[in-house]
Amino acid sequence: MVNYYGDPYTMWHDGIDEKSVTHLSGAERKKAEDMLIASLEEGNHYAAIGLRELRSTRALNNLERLLPLSTGSLRIEIAVALCLIKNSIEAVSCIIDVLKNSAFWSYRMDAARALRRFPNEEVVEALFEAVAEDPDYLVRNHASETLLFLHGMTPRIADRKDIFRHVIVEFEKEDKDSVDSAFSHYKKSADMLRALIEEEGKLREGIIVEGIWE
Repeated sequence: MVNYYGDPYTMWHDGIDEKSVTHLSGAERKKAEDMLIASLEEGNHYAAIGLRELRSTRALNNLERLLPLSTGSLRIEIAVALCLIKNSIEAVSCIIDVLKNSAFWSYRMDAARALRRFPNEEVVEALFEAVAEDPDYLVRNHASETLLFLHGMTPRIADRKDIFRHVIVEFEKEDKDSVDSAFSHYKKSADMLRALIEEEGKLREGIIVEGIWE
């Protein structure tokens, strides 16, 4: 499990080696599952990722019980784990809920990234809404790139300079005209992105397990 979690700085800076647990078998795998389930119960969202990679059916009861009690990254990762373990999109609504309603931009950004795995119309519309309405640039950026990816297109919105220039507009919070102007740009970017996707893209099918960051 040291290989999975690593030291705190590495986890923060580089993330974790999600696949390290998949090489375990037999008693080692069972021990890892036990440790990850215990860590999940303590609220560790990395544990949900590990259980997802193990496709741990033993953890289903824990994941399902904790999902409605969770928030932020934990809620996202539990939902993703349930979807992949059960091969079902039932829990995707919880990721969409974080994207739409979290007060913290970092959680909304994480939700936009997590939705790359789930190509369906509800996800697509939630992402377009984020592009048009989210006040944070990184959320809009990742929502845009997830939309491109889900439709089989290169997920780099910065390459679409005609759209990107509307995504990156900033505003002064205390200036209503500045805010209104910026959000008109965000809506414009969403409309242009939708037109581009309708012309060049095709929505992928099925839950996407691998290659979401390639």
